[in-house]
Amino acid sequence: MVLGEDDQMEFVGFKLNKLKNYMTLIFYILTGGLLRLFLHWYPQIKLYATHSACSLEVAEKVMIVDIYKTKFKSYFVKEVQTRTAVINSKEEIQEPINGMYTYSKKNLTVHLENGKILELPSVRTFKCKKILYVWDPEQKLFQRLVGLNSGKCNSDFHLCKGIDKEVQELGRIIYGPNEINIPVKSLLTLLILEALTPFYIFQVFSILIWLAESYYYYGIAIVLMSVYGISSSIIQTRTNQQNLKGTVFSEGKVSVCRGNDNFEEIKTSELVPGDLIALPPEGCNMQCDAILLTGNCVVNESMLTGESVPVHKTPLPNDRNQYRIKEDSAHTLFCGTTILQTKYCGNRETLAVVIRTGYLTTKGELVRSILYPPPADFKFEQDSYKFIIILGVIATLGLIYTVVTKSSRQLPFWDIAIKSLDLVTIAIPPALPAAMTIGKLYAQERLKKKRIYCINSRVINVSGSVNCVCFDKTGTLTEDELDLWGVQPMKEGNLDIPVRDIKSLSVDTPLFKGMLTCHTLSVLDGKICGDPLDLKMFNSTGWHYEETHEDYYKDKDFVPEGVVHSGPTHNSYSNDRIEIYLQFPFVSALQRASIICKDAIENSNFEVYCKGSPETIVALSKPHSVPDDIFHKLKLFTTKGYRVIAMGTKTLHLEEKQIAKLTRDQIESDLIFLGLIILENRLKIETSGVIKTLNNAGLKIIMITGDNIQTAVSVGKECGIVRSDSLIIDVIATYSSKEGPSIKYYPFHTDVYESTKSITDQFSPKVNDTEIMDEKYQFVLNGRSWSNIVEYFPEIVPNIVKNGAVFSRMSARQKQQVIENLKNLGYYVAMCGDGANDCAALTAAHLGISLSEAEASIAAPFTAKEPNISCVPKIIREGRAALLTSFGVFKFMVCGSLTEFFSTTILYGIDCNLSSMQFLFMDIFLQLNLVSFFGNTEACEKLYHKPPLTSLLSFIPIISMVLFMVQTVGFQIFSFYFIRYFDWYRPFDYIPHVSSVSGCQENYSIFVIAMFQYITMAIIFSKGKPYRLSIYTNKIFTFLLFTVTVLCIYMSVYPPYWIINLLEMQVPPEMEARWEFLTIALANFGVALFVEEFLIDKMLDKIIFPSLERYRLMTKNENSDLIRNWFYHNKTVIRNINERTDGIMLNKKQSRISEDNDKVIITTC
Repeated sequence: MVLGEDDQMEFVGFKLNKLKNYMTLIFYILTGGLLRLFLHWYPQIKLYATHSACSLEVAEKVMIVDIYKTKFKSYFVKEVQTRTAVINSKEEIQEPINGMYTYSKKNLTVHLENGKILELPSVRTFKCKKILYVWDPEQKLFQRLVGLNSGKCNSDFHLCKGIDKEVQELGRIIYGPNEINIPVKSLLTLLILEALTPFYIFQVFSILIWLAESYYYYGIAIVLMSVYGISSSIIQTRTNQQNLKGTVFSEGKVSVCRGNDNFEEIKTSELVPGDLIALPPEGCNMQCDAILLTGNCVVNESMLTGESVPVHKTPLPNDRNQYRIKEDSAHTLFCGTTILQTKYCGNRETLAVVIRTGYLTTKGELVRSILYPPPADFKFEQDSYKFIIILGVIATLGLIYTVVTKSSRQLPFWDIAIKSLDLVTIAIPPALPAAMTIGKLYAQERLKKKRIYCINSRVINVSGSVNCVCFDKTGTLTEDELDLWGVQPMKEGNLDIPVRDIKSLSVDTPLFKGMLTCHTLSVLDGKICGDPLDLKMFNSTGWHYEETHEDYYKDKDFVPEGVVHSGPTHNSYSNDRIEIYLQFPFVSALQRASIICKDAIENSNFEVYCKGSPETIVALSKPHSVPDDIFHKLKLFTTKGYRVIAMGTKTLHLEEKQIAKLTRDQIESDLIFLGLIILENRLKIETSGVIKTLNNAGLKIIMITGDNIQTAVSVGKECGIVRSDSLIIDVIATYSSKEGPSIKYYPFHTDVYESTKSITDQFSPKVNDTEIMDEKYQFVLNGRSWSNIVEYFPEIVPNIVKNGAVFSRMSARQKQQVIENLKNLGYYVAMCGDGANDCAALTAAHLGISLSEAEASIAAPFTAKEPNISCVPKIIREGRAALLTSFGVFKFMVCGSLTEFFSTTILYGIDCNLSSMQFLFMDIFLQLNLVSFFGNTEACEKLYHKPPLTSLLSFIPIISMVLFMVQTVGFQIFSFYFIRYFDWYRPFDYIPHVSSVSGCQENYSIFVIAMFQYITMAIIFSKGKPYRLSIYTNKIFTFLLFTVTVLCIYMSVYPPYWIINLLEMQVPPEMEARWEFLTIALANFGVALFVEEFLIDKMLDKIIFPSLERYRLMTKNENSDLIRNWFYHNKTVIRNINERTDGIMLNKKQSRISEDNDKVIITTC
């Protein structure tokens, strides 16, 4: 059993049992292949039928039971292969033949996820979800294969000097080719797989029954619809596979070291972990994960972050610290990213060591999350399958009734068999799958006109159920780029008035000098590029940046990374220039970046400039240099949504050689605080309006961002995600080896004149009385707190997620976790983002919406061409209309089939039936004709305050269909007996072997009523507001309803002779009787309309049920006390309230906490 964060995999070993295998083959033949078809649908049962369970040590096949959240189970059957360390003369290692590589013997080096390294001549493996699992003979279990990123120290990588061809080939036996290759199935394979699904098999069965009854026309119609449905499905599937393959597949050439500084150019597909590669100066696309050992790189990591911002990468420190890929991301080059430029003075190479290849890489994990998304639980689809089972039970009862009644009258066996099986094909509509796609296709086409593209129409219905929307911030809610608002430098120990014109500052102003130098900018093709913040900050100064010219510094050992100067060109190296020597890029865990620079004036000292979050710079600065009101001034900006960073400096009285040996911690300490730099991240024009629309519709809205919590909350308040009438609670979860896990809850005040207080409640994970019921409270927290809560306080995760508004500093994996926990609470979740770091969340959500055409678009079923969130309510509106259409179509098709079923069953009682042309008229001209335009009704412009029902088996749709069928059967039975009271009535006398069994007067009575019942259900099941426009706006559908109504009246009252012969009807001889049957049909319509519109839609759905729900919520709220659970734990009032800002504890202040009606009221003294 392999345990993961959210799922577990159970491995069960099997060996071939020859007796079982032979017996199964015999049963294949005896059942005419039906058993083989069944085992195709359930491969795990096939494994039990042909193999016997055994220990994993001797297993030939492994059944993998993938259990997700203890709720969903997926089964995989994989063959165990033996990989042997034998080298062939061929350069390329091919896939194993018959599970065995045949090559002269060596040892294979295998790295397992527990840090264990195996050296074996051969290993037993299997691959599941693109990941290789290797048999560990010591632990007696299969373990996951990993790269070189587990259990190694930084200095270990610096010992890598390259590997030879033989070791590389041995590595490829285990790791395979370094490719992320998406298999594209052939059209024939897709056709066979699609055609063998249960519904299409049932259609084949139905068509065979109809052919036996000479019922050709409807069978042809079903064949045509099935061909269209299968063709559409396989074309969409193949297109998606090709698009994904085209997006992720990449290959090239790379220079690898074979030892002793000998380099060879090979294909990137031949790389294995441990290869030492040289990065070209002009840049390249990374095809693996690698650690930078020498030189510097400028990298575009848009695949990871969603932002096309060059990132500066530096060499991995040569120390004994353990390598951690997340913490050391500043030294790691990730697969899928683009190296824009490498820098290394002299003729030496920029080197990196490969640590992961193929699907083990960061890009591979992204693609795997797309190929194998977490299971989605959508009630409508599940209930539709359950309803088919119910229809199957009804069909079985009808079949038994037919067999018994016809056998008692001693009818021929063939007639009994065909008529009985025909009832099954009537009760279970074979056209249902095709009909169910109609509403989605109309919605998909309408979205396309709005420049919103959907690659999976199945998700359109799911979007109609969405009641929670999660947004990324940067590039989604706000503009991508930051604007520099101004700076606030220090003056005489205090912060001076803000300066908007940066160029007006003197060069001697330390803050100005820090803005000139503290960055990781680069020059690419003559243009300065880098982080948007660095660019805005530097460009505001009006100075110029150039990279080092080696000729000028050829006689120096300590060469600067770049030079800034005030002149328009570099024609002279005057004294108005500053040389930047060492750069320490921004690290999110440290929340800062720094550089060492020096004026060009000779004998000047080296200076450190460090910028980062204000809390970090304050903590690193000497206390006397920090103004007393720093956090008061800081909140003046952060509460208005500005992003604020601080700057500090210090002078180094050291020589060049001493400078090069300093650690980052030594450099970034004892700073002098210089002031604040204020930037603004503007909301997109559409953001506030869309959030208001979603709020008015009652949807839960969450921001999940990688930005800091202050900015995120401010943006949340500005756009409406954080409600103005709610108390914002900052949840801080920490863990220390001494004190263990603890949680602190801080009222997150945004009033700058109100002290920020903390109410600290430390408790063990056993506390379970923290249920949040009051929606006036919203939680905000960062990624670190989220990780600690998930690990140490899992029982409160549901409450945190339910009442969370802003999740900041979240990684891609943490975003996915939030989505999955929302789903566990029963929410139908939409995620809207624009970056590859959103891919996991986009895939995990019920509805993923990408605002980018890059990697995020392959993970999300919806892609909007307009890069703003205005697409979200449009998709939800269309989804709700499509979901309502699907409910209507399902009810229409099911009730239509049951109407036909009961019509046939009633007529079977006198051995009569509907004629083939009557079946055809109802199936084609009434049912399929109307259902084809059922979904053409457009969505309402206003987003209603609650989504439509998602479950077919809930009370409202069930009672709707039950009451309709009761009326249907009742009016049919009434008509069946009503015709017998006329003087001209003649009983039907069944004569065996006569071609027509429909020419009876009861047939007319049933057929006429059934025709109008189809029209009735088309009208009452085609719902309009609040999710769709009124039925009359669907002009084609309305015209068809009018046309078929007139046609049915004509056929019932004034049928011409050719129609009578065609339909094999016995029309009542008296005109008055015909109008009486029409009156019965009208009465049926009136009763059905009253029941559906008044009793169900108005009384039950809008009055009785909402009243019961309100009463339930009132009762629940009366029995819960939010404040006591969170701030009044165990009747203990905590009176020491710490003032803090973003985790920095300041001086203690007195607070008064009074108790009023069992509630805690917090006030400031």
